Amino acid sequence: MMTLLGLQDDYAHDGRALTEYMTGWAIPAAAKKSGGFSKLAPVYKQIEATVGPFGLDTLAASTRALESGSATDDSTYTTLENELISLGNQRDTLAGHMNSLLEGAEFNNQPITQQQAKPLISQAEALLNQAAGL
Repeated sequence: MMTLLGLQDDYAHDGRALTEYMTGWAIPAAAKKSGGFSKLAPVYKQIEATVGPFGLDTLAASTRALESGSATDDSTYTTLENELISLGNQRDTLAGHMNSLLEGAEFNNQPITQQQAKPLISQAEALLNQAAGL
């Protein structure tokens, strides 16, 4: 809504503008001229959406961890939960970088270059693969 209305505020948003559903003047100028924006935005959603690939894979792993325990040996649970904590921390750091770039394009007319987007996308894909592998 903020993007469509041309409003700005002083806090970081949790999410991104859904520019793929916008046309013409509604798309922020930096998103239009930024090849990196259109590639980075969907990957950001994959790692941040609760029902996206990362969220669903980590939920499945956490469920398996809970089911694996016994009264005498909870090593599988502990191992999986520690891996989930690590993945969550990595995701939070990566998503923070992505969000900064996306907000810069949406609200501050700062295009995202392919050089900026490519390593972040690669990191996100590696993170998604790790989550799927749990």
